[in-house]
Amino acid sequence: MEIQTSKPLIGRETSRRITSLRFLLAVFVVFIHNNFTAKSVAEIFQDTGVQTAFCQNALGKWTQLFISDGIARCAVPLFFLFAAYLAARKEDSYPVMLRKKAKSLALPFVLWTGLYVFFYGGIKLLVLRIAPQFILNPKQTVLSWTAADWLHKVLGYNAEKIEPGLQNIPSSLPELAVQFWFVRDLLILFALSPILRRLIRKFPAGFLALACVPFFADVPGVLFVRTDALLFFCLGTYWGIYGIPLFEYIDRISWAEVAVLFALTFLFGNMFDGDKNVMCQFMVFFSCVLMLKCSALIERNEKAFATASFLAPMSFWLFAVHNPLLNGFLVKVWLRIFPMTTPARCLAEYFCVNILTVVLGTASGLLLRKICSPLFSVLNGGRK
Repeated sequence: MEIQTSKPLIGRETSRRITSLRFLLAVFVVFIHNNFTAKSVAEIFQDTGVQTAFCQNALGKWTQLFISDGIARCAVPLFFLFAAYLAARKEDSYPVMLRKKAKSLALPFVLWTGLYVFFYGGIKLLVLRIAPQFILNPKQTVLSWTAADWLHKVLGYNAEKIEPGLQNIPSSLPELAVQFWFVRDLLILFALSPILRRLIRKFPAGFLALACVPFFADVPGVLFVRTDALLFFCLGTYWGIYGIPLFEYIDRISWAEVAVLFALTFLFGNMFDGDKNVMCQFMVFFSCVLMLKCSALIERNEKAFATASFLAPMSFWLFAVHNPLLNGFLVKVWLRIFPMTTPARCLAEYFCVNILTVVLGTASGLLLRKICSPLFSVLNGGRK
């Protein structure tokens, strides 16, 4: 009797190409979060009474713009895209999906938040007694937080007290660990996924247009999630539900076409010094296309793919550990030794601190996995 085998829900090449990008995207997140500019330096030190050197030239500025505010902007959108696609293809029941996400997202979110509360609370109070010169905001400690402070620092909502000019934003960045807005929004979107899938199936064209409007219209957030999270999660759901051969379509686009489109939107978007103008939004799409095309180069090179596959489980760990604990410490130590008094030192801080963060963050995960695999697995959302 002939045995019928069902077609796999996720193709081998698609799985490999997603795997090939996981760790690289986490590295991009590191570069996004350690990206000093004249504006950011002024904002960081405005309430501290501390003056710090920052002597950046045009080369340094545009180098950092190209990496952190250019090509790296694809990182979080692609994480949303992949997460939604994989969930849609697996077709787990709603209760099963929620149990999986509780383990892979909610539990690590709670544990890492607790770790960073201890970092801000216990360690900061200790450092204030021993070496207060290392603390930028000595009056802001865990003992002085109000309920609104806790809400903002942990979840990112009610941001007006921290970010003047951004009042009434329904979804902003958690101050405690800014990167965890991704986990927060992903949990909300997975909770809403049955509704989103129903709308996508019933109104495929209309709902896609509806999801695009707030993203390009510079609306801060909807449904208590950021608009880029909503759009790329929906795009991943479309990809999964309809079985779109996305990588096949991506590969048909020439490198020259996507490179020119990315370059033009990057230049025009950053000429206006805007973080959320329409050109920057288009640039995000083209940076995603570039990375999806790059995944083919990694996947086809067995040595490159073997390395990417080995490091892929470290992507969430690096994402979680890099900020504020590791990166913040390295920045403080680096600037004490090498203040940014010249353009070369500004670039050195940018590359060296980011590379050190990636190396030490990844090494710490590999070491913990070897020493205590169960603890690593829990903190890493079950990823081994």
